[in-house]
Amino acid sequence: MNVRESVVNMRIAWLSRGNLRAKHFAVLCFGLVGSVALAGPINPIGQASTSTFQVATSPQGQTPRGWDFLVNSTGVTVTQLGVNAATSIPIELTLWDDATQTELAQVLVTSAANSWAFANLASGVALTAGKTYSVIGWADTTTSGNPWVLFNGSPPASFNPTGTIQYLDTRFANGIGKDTFPTFRIASPAQYGVTDIGYTLDGPGPTPEPASFALVGLGAAVLCLVRSRTRSKRQGAA
Repeated sequence: MNVRESVVNMRIAWLSRGNLRAKHFAVLCFGLVGSVALAGPINPIGQASTSTFQVATSPQGQTPRGWDFLVNSTGVTVTQLGVNAATSIPIELTLWDDATQTELAQVLVTSAANSWAFANLASGVALTAGKTYSVIGWADTTTSGNPWVLFNGSPPASFNPTGTIQYLDTRFANGIGKDTFPTFRIASPAQYGVTDIGYTLDGPGPTPEPASFALVGLGAAVLCLVRSRTRSKRQGAA
């Protein structure tokens, strides 16, 4: 028996003695664990490091960069847009519906060099399973000449997420405004930006970590044990 098992057995024994506060505390804690395991917002790239990326020094000017993704689950609502850039600069981030080239949401974020910066949307945007969207960053460096774009033709796997949000390809253009849909693409696995979304999941989605199932199951077992012991005591006193 390991240390964790010993602690769990001690807690079960303590709870079975009829400590009402302990019962309530256990139920609350295990309930919170179950809730936290599925909480959002979720970032598909997971705020991975861009240390292996290079700064794209050209072209300068109006430079939209981002990536296309396929939604593979129902109940996806985008609540944030984010960027990891080469320098600190105001960047307009836009969520697009690729099929209709419709702008769904836009927010201004001030980036930090090689760090992730996210901004909340004024209201969440519900996405449709089976549809393709893109998250695009845009900045105009005509005056500053200070490049913001990071690029990696073969980035770490975390930059090509799969599952609920599935990376498809990179999307870009040059010399267009922030409200114009970029029409050029670079095939997988390249990343050019780098942008990301933050989303919540209300429907079927990724399977929680096994540890989360174990903790929730343990909570249920403890609660059942406590109730069983309480009923036995009541029956014995009757």
